[in-house]
Amino acid sequence: MAEAPVRLERLERAMRAAEIGVWDWDLVTDAFDYSPSARDIFGLPPEGRLSIEDIRALVHPEDSEATRAATGRVLDPLLRSTETYTYRIRRGDTGDRRWIRARGLAEFSGDGPDARAVRFTGTVEDITEAEETRRALAISEARLRIALDAAAMAVWDLDIESDTLVAGPELKRLYGFPEDSDPTPADLRATYAPGEAERLERENAEAMARGDTSIQTRVRHVLGDGTERVLTVRAALAPDDGSGRRRAIGVVFDVTDQVANEERLATIARELRHRMKNMVTMAGVLAGRTWPRDEAHATYVDRLRAMGASADLMFGAEDGLSVPLVDIVDRILAPFRRPGSDGIAMDGPDMTLPERTASGLAMVLHELGTNATKHGALSRNGGEVRVAWRETPRGLRLHWTERGGPTVCPPAGDGFGMVLLRRAALPSPHEVSVTFDPAGLSATIDVVLQPM
Repeated sequence: MAEAPVRLERLERAMRAAEIGVWDWDLVTDAFDYSPSARDIFGLPPEGRLSIEDIRALVHPEDSEATRAATGRVLDPLLRSTETYTYRIRRGDTGDRRWIRARGLAEFSGDGPDARAVRFTGTVEDITEAEETRRALAISEARLRIALDAAAMAVWDLDIESDTLVAGPELKRLYGFPEDSDPTPADLRATYAPGEAERLERENAEAMARGDTSIQTRVRHVLGDGTERVLTVRAALAPDDGSGRRRAIGVVFDVTDQVANEERLATIARELRHRMKNMVTMAGVLAGRTWPRDEAHATYVDRLRAMGASADLMFGAEDGLSVPLVDIVDRILAPFRRPGSDGIAMDGPDMTLPERTASGLAMVLHELGTNATKHGALSRNGGEVRVAWRETPRGLRLHWTERGGPTVCPPAGDGFGMVLLRRAALPSPHEVSVTFDPAGLSATIDVVLQPM
């Protein structure tokens, strides 16, 4: 018997270490006892008499009814519930709101339905941090689901070894499966349009060969009802969680409408490019029938071709509105390159230009290239042209520098080509300045992309 108090003391110490409080309510005498840990959890004085009403007074008003109902089920001889219930309190000392988890067992006067509860003993824990974390996570997940629904997106988690998939309702909706279904990866693959499975297998193999751990691609699908849908899939290998199993996680979203719009724009662009080429060709034919086929005629036709080349670049641009600067320079100067050592060097950051500016710059570069071929650095073996550009606060600055050609002399006056260079091709606010250095012609082109 002497060991009993020792065991009780050890139990109390263990409960305090675990921050678990104990209560004992004698329903016959209405004596109510709270352990030191329980008093600390509720913010109650360490000493003094307590009643059940003292405890109930600390329960949050919104949780009071549910807490009383849970206690009633535990004390009901027909139910004899052993449920765990959670509720909020206001600490007796500070008034702080805390979340409590409680579980109690009732002792009855007998086993029959007419028995009455004579004792109610249980435990309480302060689970505020865990509960707030759980609720914050639930709110975050709810926001994520709202965002996924709004963006027609879904997330997924694939166990690569077992080929099992964790799929939420958003994924099922995207792939046309019922909400109560449990689609497998094979079910999803069965919706691939013809040829897509083979293409994806090749892309995955190539990505693995490169050592990539992520992939993004568009996949065409034919759903069960015959609907055609294009989905973008982004996937990455999940970090090692120590389980030894390889997992891939990813997101998929519907781009069907976007792809349809892109295809319509591509069709329009092809038609416009075709008509533009016809117009350039017709202008050249009319020029040939109107003027003699002399050097001036050839120069005019070359300028038309430069305009056509810039149009080709524009209509080939992905967004139909801008074109990479490096493509403009490379395409326009291509006819002036020499076999073997072409004598033209380019250097500059990735930039894009809007359609109107791209066309004007193409004309300027064509004039400079033509002049360099006839009179400048490209008219001699060993001559070089360097084209370099950089970003400026308002747009870009492009430098054209020639070296290794004949000695340069300033012209007596501005011909049509110089007028085109300085004023016509890129009018204000753009600026083109030309310097006739004896060592080689140079030009500075300031393109304004951000008006003041």
